[in-house]
Amino acid sequence: MKIVHGLCLVAIASIAACGGSDVVAAPRLASLNVVTSAHNGEQLEPAFDPNVRNYTLRVQSDIYGVLLQPTANDAVKQTSVTAAITAGAYSTTVANTDVAAPEAVPLAETLGNTGYMVKLSQSYAAFDVEHVQTATIKVTGDAGAEAANYTVRIVRDNDSAVRAKFGAGKTFTSTAGTSINYHIYYPPNYATSSKAYPVVLALHGVGQRAAGGQPSDMVLKRTKQATIWAQDSESNPAKEAIVIAPQANTAWVNAADPAGALSPDGQAAYELLQSVLGTEKVDRGRVYLSGLSLGGNGALVMAESHPETFAALFINAPWAGSPNAGGGEGYNWAGLKQHLNGRIRVVAAEDDPDVRHPAYLNLIGLLDANGINYQTKLYPSKTFFSPTAHFVWIAGYADQAARNWVFSLKR
Repeated sequence: MKIVHGLCLVAIASIAACGGSDVVAAPRLASLNVVTSAHNGEQLEPAFDPNVRNYTLRVQSDIYGVLLQPTANDAVKQTSVTAAITAGAYSTTVANTDVAAPEAVPLAETLGNTGYMVKLSQSYAAFDVEHVQTATIKVTGDAGAEAANYTVRIVRDNDSAVRAKFGAGKTFTSTAGTSINYHIYYPPNYATSSKAYPVVLALHGVGQRAAGGQPSDMVLKRTKQATIWAQDSESNPAKEAIVIAPQANTAWVNAADPAGALSPDGQAAYELLQSVLGTEKVDRGRVYLSGLSLGGNGALVMAESHPETFAALFINAPWAGSPNAGGGEGYNWAGLKQHLNGRIRVVAAEDDPDVRHPAYLNLIGLLDANGINYQTKLYPSKTFFSPTAHFVWIAGYADQAARNWVFSLKR
């Protein structure tokens, strides 16, 4: 009898076993997919199993939302998700302003991706910790069946250690009297080394401008456009580099931009780079320029203004001329062809709502028309969902092969 009873316990999930025909089948998940805007192979830990209820998902520091796509094991079963997702109840400049009230996460179609969008805080304080957001997935089924709860503990990386290596914010003043803030990273053992190091100049987007009220360290916190190169430098001696992260007051390029002219902020950033090249232990044949959005436009204009300076140009969500009205015909395309032919990488999203697809077509059309070879990565519509497809740089900078390509180039 004990053996039979034990077998009944093992097989209780089977309706036919040991008189189990009266047992209501418990609801389960049949699958649980997770998607982030990094598209960098993030996976649940452990791998999904319908009988395992608790999971961890680790994501990089510039992820602001995770799409959960649970599927119940029966069409009549229902799924719902709860998380502390209060939107807008935080500040990117003031610490401790999050409101962590549990809320239902609506099932919706977000840029063609159906699922539950669990938001992660973008508050100033949240970037200084290993930010954790827990989502509970509830599966309900037939009346009388106990609901099944699955939890996904989303853990966002804390980059504070690598950010600290950039040191305190500094100020640089150009020959014209324009002052900009900046942070600078030096690789391990720099002070005692006799090596000559590559240099990366990283230009941020519109959201990190000083004029927008952002402290200079948000240039390092909210995106990985500067810290990703420092992380490579810390982990791989072959990728050691000096990384400069300046902060624009307003913009890198003159607003009118008829022929591609740097603004006073952009000129100050270029003079800051020249100061580093003149005073530090640098390899002048390996100076790399990168930027996103506003910084993508700024990097393009800096490169065509001073093409002889750079070994590679890596730009994300950029434009030439005006962000959505074309232009750029007056740029120094001949200089780009002479010095950066085959050394340019353009990353864009087809459904970018801010720098729309015609702007991408205009830029690569100008490169083609001027006989300039380049790499491009155009992500198709509905690839990104959080915050929008304009944040294509999350995947752009997460692409290790792209970063390896940059560092393979020398003048």
